[in-house]
Amino acid sequence: MSTNTQTVQLNNVTVERGEDGLVTLQIEVAPASVQAMRERVIKEYSRRLRVPGFRPGHIPPNIVRRNVGDESIAQRVSDELVPTAYQEALQQTDLQPLERAQVDQLTFDAFNGEQPLNFTAHVIVRPAIELGETTGLTVEKPAVEVTEEDIDQGIEALRNERATLQNVEGRGAQEGDVVAAELQVFIDEKPRTEEPTRLRAFILGESGFVPSIDEHLIGAELDEERRFNVNYPSDFKDEELAGQIAEFVVKITSLKERVLPEVNDELAQALGVDDVPTLRERMRFFVIQNREREAQDAVRNQLVEAVTNNAQLEVPGSLVASRVERRIHNLGHELEHREATMEEYLADTGQSREEFEAGVRQEIEAELKRELVLDEIAQRENIEVSNDEIEDHYLRLAAAVRQPVEKVVEQFDVNSVRASILQRKAVDWLLEHANVLGDDGAAQAGRLSAAADEDAAGADAATESAGAEAAPTETTAGEPA
Repeated sequence: MSTNTQTVQLNNVTVERGEDGLVTLQIEVAPASVQAMRERVIKEYSRRLRVPGFRPGHIPPNIVRRNVGDESIAQRVSDELVPTAYQEALQQTDLQPLERAQVDQLTFDAFNGEQPLNFTAHVIVRPAIELGETTGLTVEKPAVEVTEEDIDQGIEALRNERATLQNVEGRGAQEGDVVAAELQVFIDEKPRTEEPTRLRAFILGESGFVPSIDEHLIGAELDEERRFNVNYPSDFKDEELAGQIAEFVVKITSLKERVLPEVNDELAQALGVDDVPTLRERMRFFVIQNREREAQDAVRNQLVEAVTNNAQLEVPGSLVASRVERRIHNLGHELEHREATMEEYLADTGQSREEFEAGVRQEIEAELKRELVLDEIAQRENIEVSNDEIEDHYLRLAAAVRQPVEKVVEQFDVNSVRASILQRKAVDWLLEHANVLGDDGAAQAGRLSAAADEDAAGADAATESAGAEAAPTETTAGEPA
């Protein structure tokens, strides 16, 4: 239920600026606004309630209070007033939040017409940004080149996609074979399960099992049983196994090799063309398209890097810290889904925990600086995003991830989508006002914008579905939690 369509009256708003971009707002809502909201909430309940002897919409306030309860009414009043009062305070103070505010110290009496509503909102706000040169920048578009080796690699990828499986004969298992097995684990010579666990077919060398068993199965033949010891990592999710040395008994129950099709006219026809020469020309066209997109992306990245380096601003440390925490949490969740651990990830990447977190912090600081600079350009140049652009983005995003539009809308917040489009349009504006040197050294003033925009939704799909975080420039990101 949303009953408030009017701007509330604020008695007082005080602003206290802290460190790292944190701002504390003390907001006081006038008693008249509290009283008016309480009356609207009670009237709304009066229309919805069914009380014998009273028509809907004509139930007296005391009867509404008796049926609904003062606590529920007061909760609804605060739910309606606080977000509206917060937005009004932002307008009065000209603050631009970067993330959702945290609200506390809420005090009021919904049934005392003399008492105001008071609350405190803590929010990270946009820093002051001094832009340098944004027009007349000169960047160079990389040359687009395609070799015969590139075409061979593309066709090899197609062969791998159409590979078939056949039983292995006369040899043991090799990396790349598709293997199924039965596995039993022993701790202190005691089996973990009465019956062996059946492992579904997996590619040897790419199983991702934790702990890894792939290397122990190299050379094993069909129906051969192998015994070996493995060490469970100390942070393994099963506490009974964490840090333990276990004996594994593994029996190969299926052993197949991947057979790639020959590069001939039959393969070409299966892929929708007449013959191998035509397939190679089609692959050449495809590779050129990809290289052209990469070249366009390189130009856009050069421009963003240039304007970011030219800008003067201090990225709020509190925002960096919250983003670092969020990214590490997301990585941990992803590793857990893959049955891996942070310890293994750090070992694989050759980093200590401190080095990893420092690297993440550096990446996020750079990302936030780029986002803030692009948003500042969009504001200064009055760049806006229409509802039609958002709808079109969702349609292309749905096509890219092959899901219904309704599901995509649920997955990707509209404010994040709006921020993504806005920043892309800011880069388009930079392109329109830049000197882009082409393959021949000639200037291509902004002709890359439209081509780059055609692939934006597909790129956003890859980024957003991977858990990309919302840009800090969302208008409604400052709503209180």
